[in-house]
Amino acid sequence: MKKNRVLLYICMAGMSCPAMAQGSDAPRVAADAVALENLKVERSEGNLIVDMDVNLNDLKMAGNERFVFTPLVKSGDNVRQLMPFVVNGRRQQISYERYAHKDFADQTMAVRRKNGTEQTVHYTGVVPYESWMENSNVVLAEDLCGCGGRVEDQQSTTLHRLRQYGMAYIRPEAEAEKERKEEGRAFLDFPVDQTVLYPDYRDNPTELEKIMNTINVVKEDKNTTITHISIHGYASPEDTYEHNTELAWGRARTLKDYVVRLSGLDESLFEVKSTPEDWEGLRRYVAESGLEHKAEILTLIDGDLEPDPKEWAIKSRYPDDYRYMLQNWYPALRHSDYVVTYHVRPFTAEEARELLYTKPQQLSLEEMFMVAQTYEPGSVEFNEVFEIAVRMYPDNPVANLNVACTMIELGRYDRAEAYLRKAGNLPEAIHARGVIAARQGRDAEARRLFEQARDAGVEAAAENLRLMDME
Repeated sequence: MKKNRVLLYICMAGMSCPAMAQGSDAPRVAADAVALENLKVERSEGNLIVDMDVNLNDLKMAGNERFVFTPLVKSGDNVRQLMPFVVNGRRQQISYERYAHKDFADQTMAVRRKNGTEQTVHYTGVVPYESWMENSNVVLAEDLCGCGGRVEDQQSTTLHRLRQYGMAYIRPEAEAEKERKEEGRAFLDFPVDQTVLYPDYRDNPTELEKIMNTINVVKEDKNTTITHISIHGYASPEDTYEHNTELAWGRARTLKDYVVRLSGLDESLFEVKSTPEDWEGLRRYVAESGLEHKAEILTLIDGDLEPDPKEWAIKSRYPDDYRYMLQNWYPALRHSDYVVTYHVRPFTAEEARELLYTKPQQLSLEEMFMVAQTYEPGSVEFNEVFEIAVRMYPDNPVANLNVACTMIELGRYDRAEAYLRKAGNLPEAIHARGVIAARQGRDAEARRLFEQARDAGVEAAAENLRLMDME
């Protein structure tokens, strides 16, 4: 069945561009003599921030020279200037400190270039964020001659293109029928060699209450209908396999009869199963233990011996280890596992919204998606819905894709990548990787991924390619 796909454009909350390449790949200005390293452009708490290291190592300046660099945010006729930074030769620095600094805004960074030395200065400029900046360019204007004039008319180099790249979320398919399961394990005490269940014997009241509570919670929920209850009895390897077969089956059947009477449910809903000896459980205990002959016992458990000779071999060859197993682990191997299977009715968006924080297991992915649509895209509540969805469906590719999109919007790329690995090669996942690449300045990779996603039918990819080509 074809997936239902939804295109959403989210606000730039938390948008950031991590450090760009250093060295020869860093943007260069002043006739390539100045490198702008570790460039970051990010929006935070209502401001747009430009942060970078200005590497002057290759710059040689005469004593009377002054270079003025001014970062600008530009989009059409809209321009906002950030704090300029001034690089002076020796004599110009003296003049600047005496007189020229008065010609610049109070918020100006100035440094004297010391020719022939390694010199890097850190720059941070801040300007209030405005809505028109959503798809703007951050450029660096250069006044290398002391000509002054309008900053926006000076020669400039594009440092970063702010783009609001749209995310492609997927609307999950609706479940034809929502089937859920509640599972548990009870450790009931039976008299030796008996299958008679005594409700008040030893810890039986507590163990029986666990089973009945599980059933009653589902039974009394107006949104659910029990369709099946499985009771699976296990015995330990102690005694013969034939005898344990009778015990495991008889005790599971007795427990079923007890639950039928107390629950009032139709007996046709119940299924009884048994495993005469829980060797799998024993193997887990041994594997996680520090037994002296752990390796040898595991070899016997995994071997081809029949159950009775196997148990005798362990008992006779490693009596101390066997005694420990018998005393500490065998009682836990005598257990009754139960599974309550039930159907959940479908919910409206309003009903699902109420259940999201109380009984999220009753919601389908599609119902959670409907809840998300009731919130502002990019809001805390919107993002939280997708985080709950992936916790409930941790291996679902669509759930992982959608929460990855929210992580990208928040600038949490490492977390997004982890979720995208579980989203696999969904076209929308390829597109999401393209958004990460674009935000990190890897334009060639972003374009390739956008084109691949576009060809697979992701509408947002075509729009993002248009944004990449926008001047």
